[in-house]
Amino acid sequence: MADSKEVEVKAEDVFWQLTDNFIGHANSLVPAHDVGVVNASMIFASARFNTFVIASQCGTKEAFETEKAAALDYFVNQYKIALTEHMTEVQTNFDKYIRPNN
Repeated sequence: MADSKEVEVKAEDVFWQLTDNFIGHANSLVPAHDVGVVNASMIFASARFNTFVIASQCGTKEAFETEKAAALDYFVNQYKIALTEHMTEVQTNFDKYIRPNN
């Protein structure tokens, strides 16, 4: 039987693998599409999927209505945390990430 730390590590590995897959797919679209359109599409897709997850977990229209505001606050906060962390990382390593050949 797997202990909880082993399961947690595997879940974290899956998380990063999925994250890398989404980013890789977005990056693969950029040569054929405007980067702003790819970015807007990812944001829209994430919002649509987040809404589906909450609605599915609620089970009823009434429960969804009750949970909507809390879910919105949660997702906006999570996005703000992630965006802030990534902006700090890029600012710290700007030349490495944005201009690696300079």
